[in-house]
Amino acid sequence: MKRWGWLMALMVLLAGCVAFPANGSLKRPEEAAAKQQRESKPPPKDLYVVAFGDSLTEGVGDQERKGGYVGRLVPLLSAEDGVRTVTVANFGKRGRRVSELAPVIDAHHKELERADLIWLTIGGNDVMNVVRSHFFDLSRERFAQASETFAARLDRLIRSLRTLNPDAVIVLVGLYNPFSSTLPNVPEIDDVIAEWNRASQAVLSGYPRTVFVEIQDIFAGRDDLLYRDEFHPNAAGYEQIARRVHQALRERKDWWLDRNNRLEGR
Repeated sequence: MKRWGWLMALMVLLAGCVAFPANGSLKRPEEAAAKQQRESKPPPKDLYVVAFGDSLTEGVGDQERKGGYVGRLVPLLSAEDGVRTVTVANFGKRGRRVSELAPVIDAHHKELERADLIWLTIGGNDVMNVVRSHFFDLSRERFAQASETFAARLDRLIRSLRTLNPDAVIVLVGLYNPFSSTLPNVPEIDDVIAEWNRASQAVLSGYPRTVFVEIQDIFAGRDDLLYRDEFHPNAAGYEQIARRVHQALRERKDWWLDRNNRLEGR
């Protein structure tokens, strides 16, 4: 009997060492891990975007009046897990060339300093300026010289943006070729546009947290994606651009959503 008494006392003592939750139930390990993950997950982020540049940022040619590729990107980003709101300040204006953007940066430096994302379209009017200035003596060399000047100015532009805001993800949308039917005397125009895009991409590669988005292939042989002026995208064209930019941003989501991963992304 004494032996059974000691065994009962030992069982009671061991039972007292087991901690039970207040509700009397034990959580499974996977439930506890899921709860811990929920508690450690950062709150949804309010994204602030600054878009500037030329008519593509303004949305010229969008017959649906949805704001071009910029306006179409807002619902796509808003639907991303971890995003609560997307606010855009759009300073795009028709006709701008790269040499005309420094004053825009100066005028809107406060908005650029607080931006999470900076979207930029530029270069189409620089190419058009070569066409207008040398219409009767266009050559591959003319475009090559202009491309070098453009790249140097773009480099200064990106440097200014990065100085203002070391953390924002800068997205440059590349050029496409709307000239195939209007410049039959320059059959190499596709190669010219590709060279300008390569020069722009090379500039961005020298800076952290920058993204070059290629769109030349989207518009190749697709007059149905152009507005009636045969230069700007139409609604369908802007939709294609927005989806391409969205995909590029999704591939680098940790750059613009993770608050603790600001300068590591390259």
